Amino acid sequence: MFVKMSKVDSDQKTEMDTMPRGIMPSDFMRDLRPENYSDTQYRTVISLTNDQLEYRLETITARNQTHDFELFCRKLCERSICPNLRAQTGPEGGGDSKVDTESLPVAREIQDRFYEGLAQTGSERWAFAISAEKKWTVKARRDVRKIVETGRGYERIFFITSRHARAKDRARLEDELSKAHGIPVTIHDRTWIVDETIEKGRSDLAYNFLNVAQAGPDGARLGPNDYSRKQQLEDLESQIKNPEAFEGMEMQLASETLVAAKLSRSLERPREETDGRFMRAIRLADKYGTDRQKLESRYEHIWTAHWWFNDFDFLLSEYEVFEGRALESVSAVDLEWLGNLHQLLVNGVTHNHFTHEAARLDERAGRLESRFNILAQETDRPNNRLEARAGILRIRLNRAMINKQRDALPDIWNAFAQVVEDARGLGEFNFETLMRFIEIAGQVAGNDPAYNALIEKCAKLVAERTSESEAALMYLKRAKKLGLEDNFDMIRWLGKAAVGLSKQECSDELVEATQLLALAYRSAGLMWAARASCAMATATMFMEAERINDVPVGVVSTMKLWSWVSIELWHLPDALHNIQLLNGFLAGLPLDDESRERVKHDLLKLDIALASLILNLGDDQLGRLERLPNLLGGMDLNMARTSLLYALGHMDAMRADGTIPETESDEDIRSLMVQLKNQPVSESVEAPLVLNEAGTQSLVTTILGMQIVVEFDGTDLIPVAEAILGSLEAFFATAIELRIAPHTEQYRIVLTADGDLDTPDISSDALGMATNIRWPNELHIGDYDRGREVHSSLTVLAGHVLATACLAPDSEGLPERLFGDEAVSHRIAMITTYPNSHSRLYRKPFSQLSDWDERNFQTYELQETRPALPAKVVALPVEESEPSASPKGELPRNHKKLGVRSVIDLQIWDQAVWRGCGYLDTGPDLPPIMALLFQNADAARKIFERWRQRFGEKDEADEIAISLIRKLAGWNPDHYIVQITSSLPNAGNAMSGKVLSVPMRSLEVTPTSSANLERFLTACSAFGVYGILPGILPSQPNIHPELIFDLAIEKHALIVKDAAEITEHDPEAAALNMRGIPLKS
Repeated sequence: MFVKMSKVDSDQKTEMDTMPRGIMPSDFMRDLRPENYSDTQYRTVISLTNDQLEYRLETITARNQTHDFELFCRKLCERSICPNLRAQTGPEGGGDSKVDTESLPVAREIQDRFYEGLAQTGSERWAFAISAEKKWTVKARRDVRKIVETGRGYERIFFITSRHARAKDRARLEDELSKAHGIPVTIHDRTWIVDETIEKGRSDLAYNFLNVAQAGPDGARLGPNDYSRKQQLEDLESQIKNPEAFEGMEMQLASETLVAAKLSRSLERPREETDGRFMRAIRLADKYGTDRQKLESRYEHIWTAHWWFNDFDFLLSEYEVFEGRALESVSAVDLEWLGNLHQLLVNGVTHNHFTHEAARLDERAGRLESRFNILAQETDRPNNRLEARAGILRIRLNRAMINKQRDALPDIWNAFAQVVEDARGLGEFNFETLMRFIEIAGQVAGNDPAYNALIEKCAKLVAERTSESEAALMYLKRAKKLGLEDNFDMIRWLGKAAVGLSKQECSDELVEATQLLALAYRSAGLMWAARASCAMATATMFMEAERINDVPVGVVSTMKLWSWVSIELWHLPDALHNIQLLNGFLAGLPLDDESRERVKHDLLKLDIALASLILNLGDDQLGRLERLPNLLGGMDLNMARTSLLYALGHMDAMRADGTIPETESDEDIRSLMVQLKNQPVSESVEAPLVLNEAGTQSLVTTILGMQIVVEFDGTDLIPVAEAILGSLEAFFATAIELRIAPHTEQYRIVLTADGDLDTPDISSDALGMATNIRWPNELHIGDYDRGREVHSSLTVLAGHVLATACLAPDSEGLPERLFGDEAVSHRIAMITTYPNSHSRLYRKPFSQLSDWDERNFQTYELQETRPALPAKVVALPVEESEPSASPKGELPRNHKKLGVRSVIDLQIWDQAVWRGCGYLDTGPDLPPIMALLFQNADAARKIFERWRQRFGEKDEADEIAISLIRKLAGWNPDHYIVQITSSLPNAGNAMSGKVLSVPMRSLEVTPTSSANLERFLTACSAFGVYGILPGILPSQPNIHPELIFDLAIEKHALIVKDAAEITEHDPEAAALNMRGIPLKS
């Protein structure tokens, strides 16, 4: 007994070999898997022996069948030598003195699709002479001479005779004629005819054209499988032969020819025919296919030769060639094919089909195991690593059984148990195949306790996966009933669904869930999270496409969405990679005409969007794109190329290469550029340009209206920075509904690499509204072994941002809700898969503009003198009054439609402890000063330092809104309220169309007299300007406050209102409401 991996069609199967020694593989597999073989019950069988055919060939002339013989030979040559033959008849025909048939030259594209005949039959002109004359040598010399005399430029001549020709006579005459005429001459005699007809399953030709042989009763009953296969094969061959059917979709053509070959084997067509189809599939895969297609076509050919035709010699001769290709792969799934073929070698030795030495089992097992060992060390590809470990264990199991080392089996079962345990949570791992293998391996396990424990573990995990999948499918079904107007609920349900569907057996449903999740994130303005969802959906489709060798058309819509998300992030490397792949799909996938035109239109819109964003770049950013124009042109992004060359100042280059027609004036081009610059996308994209190059850089997102900036240096931290932004978006995705609100306009995350740390170090500066993260050099986002550590660190970071920069109405119950009902942990886990998803698609965890450096594109330097375009025309919002949340009065469902206007950093103000206001008269020539009096000096300084950093020494735009509210009903007439907040944006400002969070602070000032205030107001009116500065209250009584003059800020506007004038629409209403003072109705 030993373990055998068997593969049927494209599905990996595992079977325990119970094959009696010496039985033929095809007989064994036909009994085991009859559905993969022909199910026709009654066939028309043509009975023809060698003697019968030889006798008919000997008597051709006597029977006056010369014409029938010529037709028979032409049909035989079409199958065995050259499919593209035409008969010579009429005045151009050779009759018996010239050419009986000749090859018809065809295009290379058509020639590639032949599965019968020899190579080069389409590109060369070949002549054929056919004769039944007894004196065949005389006839051959005469016919070859006549053919050459036609002067038609034949490159090869075949002479077919019905007579026997001794091998040495035939060879001697071939050499003589070839040398005499300078054209290769090949002679085929009766022996060749008999062999090609009978041995290669072409007896139907003799039956139909020479009227020889006997046929069984007609009325063959095709089985249901064969009926379907026959129809599929006929339809497929018809499409393959049509030169226009796969125009622009050559990769699909390679796939379809392999399908045709597998249909041919299942119909049990003659070996020559099936082999021809496989050779065609290999030829087209080499020309048009992916590396995996090249490997699969060869694998299926060897597999078919073994299980359908019992051809052990083919396995032995082709194994090493296939091994050389397979060992170059970095995919354990590809290596599993090699493992399957190695298993056939083990089978062959065990069943005495060939020797251990002939199979070279040990050295071949060693090479395969070594390659698996390398892949098993890759921590950033957990699924691939686990597949490799399973492959190693199969080799060890085989070795133990061959060497009769049953005492080694318990350790192997225990190792399989660890693989099963490690498969928990790995969505892409082929768990079902592993389970089938383990179950069947029980036939050699006996009652081994270690194997019994393995089965228990498998059963438990199967139950868990089944339960998780069923729950996830319910979440998905619920989400599909919602629309994007319910995007937050979609995010909740789909985040839970995607985690439960992250299993290979649920790949279709996972794709659907992540596609919907990407749409929901995008509608909420969370582009980094949408990006990660797009990548996961696309990578899952590619993984499945590799398994079944068929890229689903649905990948186009996902890639289009990802391209737009890249544009909205202004992530230029991502956008270029995705558009390049989208162009590839357009060329290679079987899209109908309507879909093709739609994709072309989408690509044009992406081109225009890029052009608009490029025209809005500053000089520093343009200077970094000097090598980009011809790359854009190579991707058919011609509008973007034109815009970039225009912005760089290279109108002359566009005139020279014809980009700008002679009929277009400079003013015409300028008008077009102005129109492109003012496209709506230039207003909707708020992010800075991302190139992911070396040096200091920042990545940005907007959450709850608050800008979050991740600052870092170098390229090694790019995946970490991207994961931080995506995780924060996932964490806060539904926070709008939870009424969580930030109190700062911007939050900084400073990310640095640290080679001395084992785990991330996270600390926050409440006064500076920033978090510092020191990230270990050896901790990679895609490292599965340390995935929990990465996930935990990103979750802790989100907690820091929540605690430092936000306010929540129910802070005590918030954690339970976030990690329970909201399931933010699931969503963060999905974000951390992005580097692995990106690596699966693009061979690296992130994209950079330098990915195209090897193309060595021409540089177009930024010119000092170049056309200038007017500033963008900013359209006023439709509602110029105070913005409303929605018709229902609800908050927006898009984080970018929220805004924060804050001059009040609550954390700092809480530490500063504002206690009062003082007024200072600095003399007749200087404006008055208002001192804001605080208890904590450091925090007070921080407030004014940040104000000066943002607004300068003069608050020219009066961003700091200071209001004095007087005449408070029922209060002492000398008492008043001071309110400090942010001024509301003017109409046309980017913030004017958003729902704003505007933190404020107010203080009741209770002087014994209002004289100081009155003098201050009089001086303000006289000067039209005043100053504000921080003052520090003394800890001891009767000491004047310390005034910090070097932090003074000049202001103009001062709002003074009576309480009775304030309505609910005034900013000052908040100060009155919190004190129960009625507003003006």
